[in-house]
Amino acid sequence: MRAGAARIPGGVEAAANVAATLLLAVLVAALSLNVAARVFDLPVVGAALVAGWAFGALAFATLPTLLASDESGPRAGLAALIAGFAAATLAAGLADAAGRVGGVEPVLAIPRAWRYVVGAGFAVLALVAALRRPSAVAGIAVGVAISLVPIPPQGPLAGVAVFAVALWVRVPVALALVAGVAVAPGHLSEAALAQNLMRGLSPYVLLAIPLFILSAALMLAGGIGERLVAAAGWFARRRRSALGEANVFASALFGGVSGSSIADAALGARLLVPAMVAAGYPAARAAAITAASAVLPNILPPSIALLLAAASTDQSVGALWVAGLGAGVVLAATLWFAVRITPVGAPSCLIPSPARADGSAPSPAAGAAPVSGSPEPNGPPATPHVLWGLLPPLAIAVAVLGGLRLGLVTSVEAGLLAVAMSALFAVRAGAGPLLAALRDAARQSGRVALLIGAAAPVGFVFATSGLDAATFLPDGPVWVALVAATGIALLIGTVLDVGAAILLLMPVLVPAVGGDMIHATVVLTVALLLGGLTPPVGILVLVVKDVTQMKGVYVAVLPYLIALIAGLGVLIALPALTSGLAGLV
Repeated sequence: MRAGAARIPGGVEAAANVAATLLLAVLVAALSLNVAARVFDLPVVGAALVAGWAFGALAFATLPTLLASDESGPRAGLAALIAGFAAATLAAGLADAAGRVGGVEPVLAIPRAWRYVVGAGFAVLALVAALRRPSAVAGIAVGVAISLVPIPPQGPLAGVAVFAVALWVRVPVALALVAGVAVAPGHLSEAALAQNLMRGLSPYVLLAIPLFILSAALMLAGGIGERLVAAAGWFARRRRSALGEANVFASALFGGVSGSSIADAALGARLLVPAMVAAGYPAARAAAITAASAVLPNILPPSIALLLAAASTDQSVGALWVAGLGAGVVLAATLWFAVRITPVGAPSCLIPSPARADGSAPSPAAGAAPVSGSPEPNGPPATPHVLWGLLPPLAIAVAVLGGLRLGLVTSVEAGLLAVAMSALFAVRAGAGPLLAALRDAARQSGRVALLIGAAAPVGFVFATSGLDAATFLPDGPVWVALVAATGIALLIGTVLDVGAAILLLMPVLVPAVGGDMIHATVVLTVALLLGGLTPPVGILVLVVKDVTQMKGVYVAVLPYLIALIAGLGVLIALPALTSGLAGLV
């Protein structure tokens, strides 16, 4: 009986993962049908509404996975308490909102309350899934109990303190935001918190996010990552620093595939770091270059960060992506120069393979052969045929950016186009890898969606608090305010996930800076992204460290962080490189 009961939480988590995968498939199918109906004048209605509902449900379907994480240690109990409190608050608020929301959707005649019922159901399942960890049972129980006790509303500082503690004990950022707002809700009741969260998921442009995440997953399933690394190695051939430069080039090229810095950090850590160490790079420096290079994909189009910034500031996605192209080139150039002048040690006599079918990096003793065309300091030079690996990401980038700037497609339709093209390039991988890509994309998309929704109540509390962001910026020319706002963004980026920081800060700081909104948005986004290289969070460094198990990366990344900050200074001084470029296209 005990063994059977212990299997229930694991089964709940697995069922939630299946549900998330199906929801992403429904979202893609509904959006495809919506586009087909518009293009071919088909008598189909409500497809966009179905996609919106699937996106909202996808956000909550990831809750069981978030609460079932295998964290351990002295902080795990407190993390379970806060996560349990947040999940229970969400469940109660969504259930309360379901009872208050009336009416039906006019097109499909579906009760609007069902959206909240589904969310509440996933929140309850998350609490069950968390019981998989015996060490978390007590914390979850206490957290649920606290959520049931009426707590007098606290001041904003109490909410900030709860949020800070939650981050310190590694509670997922979305749940940390919910916990902070629940303690200091301002004018929000639990039902109003749930309604604000759901409202944060309603903008149609947000549906492009899971599409580009899925496109990246499909491309990686088709082996595009390894081909990009080989092509980058050809550009940086015949130099002692070849693999370091190839790392920068690969990240710049990977921006056209994923738009995700975390995905690029994981890919670079798996493919390039072992070969860089064998080529003479100190282990920590190889990992540091990989982490620093991973900033580039979230600036170059199709950048998920800039898509979030566009949605939160009501700007054109296409214009920000074109501006991000200029910013990405500047940052790539400054980082390349820093890597170029970095001293490299003597190479090893044997180079490990940078890519294996199982994703592992063999030791030099294994004597595995490198990927065909990949950079080898002690082997034959890469041949130009590896440049064919650039075709898929370049084709997608041209189709997406060209369609957006010519007004042929919306950002959501551009995402569907990217998915279709990625599927064509990846179809040779077979059904198994493609299904795994869909599952991984569903999990990542759901976490991003939940973060977007959780940021909405925080924005409401800030907007109704009477605080004015302009009071934190100095008087004077626009560039002075932009420099000050950049300093704030750099500071916030050190402790806050970039997605949450964009959603919380952009609607406040960009209008406060004034002047050229496209330029300010790109500059502030870059500043927030650089926080991924600095403690105490430094998510990009953490990802690389987790894959490579290397130490000293925070210190080793400092020269490259300084180079990127210098590039940021160039962007601040020369708006023509960002908004000026967007105005030319």
